Amino acid sequence: TERMGYTMRRLMFGRLIGMAVEGFGTGIALSLAGVPMAALLGLLTGLLAFLPNIGSIISGVLIILVGFSAGFDTGIWAIIIYVAVQVIDGNIIVPWVARRSVDLAPALILGAQLLFGTLFGILGLALADPIVAMIKVFLEERSKRAHPEAQEP
Repeated sequence: TERMGYTMRRLMFGRLIGMAVEGFGTGIALSLAGVPMAALLGLLTGLLAFLPNIGSIISGVLIILVGFSAGFDTGIWAIIIYVAVQVIDGNIIVPWVARRSVDLAPALILGAQLLFGTLFGILGLALADPIVAMIKVFLEERSKRAHPEAQEP
């Protein structure tokens, strides 16, 4: 339906915002800390953020390896930056974007990611959010049709 398309566009727009914030934030912070290839690592972090949970692990490993290749202190800064970005992203950006874009509870999203990731691997992990959003829209539309008197004026 039209509402499903609208919800998917909002979900993808929200995901793109989250990816951009995570990528730029990581790139800038790594650059300030003197980590080599900070811009590339920021770009990879942003792109890998499309894959919930596993993307951040892959980018974290890359950031830490590159950080330690430049020295022990730089490696420690890379770990601190990675953890800080993930905490900010996971506790502020992702819940805010999920709430604003499709009004899904963060716990529901995490549960769906765990379930679909376990059942279908990386593809399930990437598609968990859109599937849950579409199920939500379907159930809301079905409820409106079943109980038209309960609709808001």
